[in-house]
Amino acid sequence: MSKVTFYGLPAWVGAIHGSTVCDWWDRDPSQLNWDHSLIHTIDLAKSSSAALAGQIAVADVDVDDHISAGGRTTIGPLWPGGNTIGGCWVSDAYLTRNGLVAPGDELRVVQYFGEQGNRRFHGFQARVLQTQGQLSLVALWHPGTGSANVSPAGTWWLDLTADADPATPPPSANQTRPIYLDTKASAQLVTFEPKLPPYRGGFALAG
Repeated sequence: MSKVTFYGLPAWVGAIHGSTVCDWWDRDPSQLNWDHSLIHTIDLAKSSSAALAGQIAVADVDVDDHISAGGRTTIGPLWPGGNTIGGCWVSDAYLTRNGLVAPGDELRVVQYFGEQGNRRFHGFQARVLQTQGQLSLVALWHPGTGSANVSPAGTWWLDLTADADPATPPPSANQTRPIYLDTKASAQLVTFEPKLPPYRGGFALAG
C-alpha cells in the first residue's frame, strides 16, 4: 500500500539555505537556548504534490504541501518572503529519521499515492452516537481537543463507509476513538484548523 502519514508539528525556522531548504526547530528555540544540535533540515520541495506529479518517489516525500497548495504546512513555501514561524507537517519517514515525537491522531493526515484515487484523510477524535442505515451521527472534536475535558465541536451525519479511511475501522456506537475523513467530507465540518505553534492561537489553549 502506497501512502504517507503526515504529522503536524510547530516550526521555527532557524536558517535558510535556498529557495525551499531550511533548518527548523520543532520547539520554541528561545526555550532551548538556541541549541543548534536540536535543529532539523528540510527541503519543502520534497512534498506530496511532487510525488503525485512523479517528480520524486513516494519514499522521498518529507513534507506535506504548503496550505496555499492544498496541504497543511504553513512555513515557507519559498524564500525570501516565506513564513518562518508556523506548522511543518512532516512525513512518517522524516519523523522517524529525525527522532521527532509524533503528535496525536488529530494532527495527522494520510495521503494515498496511486491508490484510493490519491485521496487524503484528516484525523479527528470522534464518537458515533447512532446509526440509520448507511449514515452515522458522529460527534467530532476540534483538532487538538479530543483528549481534553471539553465538549465536541458538533455532530454530523456521515457515511463512514464512503467518507472514512478504510484502513482505520470506524468506532462502535458510543465509543470514542480517532477516525480519518477524506478531504471532501472534512471540508464540510465546522471545526477549527490547528494553528501551530500552539501559542499563536491554537484552539486547545483558548480561554
